[in-house]
Amino acid sequence: MTQIESNRPLRILQKVLNGGLGAGNIGVVVARHGVGKLAVLTCITLDHAMQGRKTLHVAVGKSIEEVRAYDDEVLSEMIERLGIPDRASMLTTVERNKQIYTFADGRFSSDRLRHTLEFLREHAEFEPEMIEIQGWPRFRDLGEDEMQGLKQVARDHACEIWLTAHRHRDDECDEQGVPVQVLRFADGISVIMTLEPEGDKVPIRFVKVREGEPPAGIKLEFDPKSMLIRWH
Repeated sequence: MTQIESNRPLRILQKVLNGGLGAGNIGVVVARHGVGKLAVLTCITLDHAMQGRKTLHVAVGKSIEEVRAYDDEVLSEMIERLGIPDRASMLTTVERNKQIYTFADGRFSSDRLRHTLEFLREHAEFEPEMIEIQGWPRFRDLGEDEMQGLKQVARDHACEIWLTAHRHRDDECDEQGVPVQVLRFADGISVIMTLEPEGDKVPIRFVKVREGEPPAGIKLEFDPKSMLIRWH
């Protein structure tokens, strides 16, 4: 395995989390605005599709054109940085294994996600193993029933669901930088990652993992130029 190959986002997650987030689980990436939490999630889900595994990118409050343009830009950078020789073949693989579904009106819920998954399964024979949700939820406004509903969707459809949480400047946070509005759902969240920029670097820290304590001695950083996660 090359050094670059070992820095693939999904490979690193699988190593740190002993197999990844896992079906039926919810993961959350926490960061301030503009730090790169969407980029990290997009890299993870694109890497999943690049390996021939079904992936769904749900975007709330965005048009499909906006989402596709962003995903294509990230994918192009990843292909170049990973040195993948057959670009056309890789683009075809991603196209076959990744779907984008948008809710441009901004209205979304766990029930709407369930209906979307049922529609894709029935009409497109598409059942994603990994789902990235962009633009939802606002944890400040999220109810316990809605989080439980999302968790149930993940279980019923045997998929893992990744979310982002925006940390505001005035948020009350714990000592690891996780806002209290996210912590109140900690029982239903299997993995919590935080991004905290330090100069031109963006270290990634695992605050919560599926089982036990986060592994000690893990030092990772996200490189927004290469769109890869690096050991350091």
